[in-house]
Amino acid sequence: MLLSGLTTPLDVLALETWAPGTARQVLAAEPSGASAPVADGARAVLRLANISLSFGGLAALRDIDLDVAEGEIRAVIGPNGAGKSSLLNVVSGLYRPDQGEVWFGDHAFRQVPTAQLARHGVARTFQNLALFKGLSVFDNVLMGLAHRVRAGFIRQVVGTPLARRIEAENRAAAEDVIGFLHLQEVRDRIAGTLPYGLQKRVELARALVARPRLLLLDEPFAGVTLSEKQELAQHVRGARDCYGTTIVLIEHDIGIVMDLSDHIAVLDYGRKIADGPPAEIRANQAVIDAYLGVAHEDETELAI
Repeated sequence: MLLSGLTTPLDVLALETWAPGTARQVLAAEPSGASAPVADGARAVLRLANISLSFGGLAALRDIDLDVAEGEIRAVIGPNGAGKSSLLNVVSGLYRPDQGEVWFGDHAFRQVPTAQLARHGVARTFQNLALFKGLSVFDNVLMGLAHRVRAGFIRQVVGTPLARRIEAENRAAAEDVIGFLHLQEVRDRIAGTLPYGLQKRVELARALVARPRLLLLDEPFAGVTLSEKQELAQHVRGARDCYGTTIVLIEHDIGIVMDLSDHIAVLDYGRKIADGPPAEIRANQAVIDAYLGVAHEDETELAI
C-alpha cells in the first residue's frame, strides 16, 4: 500500500519534515498583513493587483488587475504569447512578479509560496500532464492529499493512531473523487496505460481530491477529442456546482470557454484588454481584433 506522505515532489517532502509549531522562513513570500478588499458585495477568492512581469526586458504581463469571485468559473483567454501561462505561473508561485500582489482571500503575497499552495486551498493542473505514470489511478489521486500529512514520516512508518487516521481519511477522500469523476473502472490501472483523455481526468481528480477552494486549470481540454471535451467540461462544471470550487481556466477552445465560463478575461501582449461575461466578450471589438489580427468594422461577434 502506498503511504499518502511518501511522494517525490520537493515541496511535499518539505511539508513532511516540517513539524507543526516550528518556524519556517519564507523570504519575499510572507503575507503583507493587509486585508483583501471586497468588490460588489462578493468575496474575492483570488485577486491580482497591478501584476507586471518581464523576462530580459520583454514584458510578459503589464499592470494586470483581476478579481475572481467565490464560486465562479473564470476563463483567461488570448492569442498565443498573450501572457496566459505566465499569469497562472505567477498565481502558482512559479514566477515572482516585478510588481504587484497576489491575494488568496485575506492573504496577500509579493511572491506566492509554492510549497504552501495547498494550505491556502489552491490546486492546479498543468498543460503537460504531470502524473506519476507508473502508479495506479488510485495512488495518483492519493498524491493530491500528501499536504495533509502532519504526523511526520517516521510516525507514518511506525503506524501511530494519528497516522492511521490520516491514511484512512485520505483513502476515503480519494475513493469519493474517483467516484465523482467516474473513474471506478480504471481505479487500479496504471495511469500511463490509459488513453490521454482519461489521464486528463485523473489529473483533475488529483487536483480535486483535497476539495480546493481555488482550482487553476491550464488548458485542460488540449489534445482531447470532442466527446472527451464535452464530458470533461461537465466534470469541471460539476466541481464548481457540487464541491463549491472556484475555478480559473486557461483554454484555447473558445466554444468551450463561452459555454463553461461565468466571466472571461482577455489578454493581449501581456495586457488585459477585456473582462466580462461571455456575451459581452463575444461582441467586444478589441477581442475580435486581437484574435483575427485585423480590424473588422462590420464584425460584431467573435467567431467560435
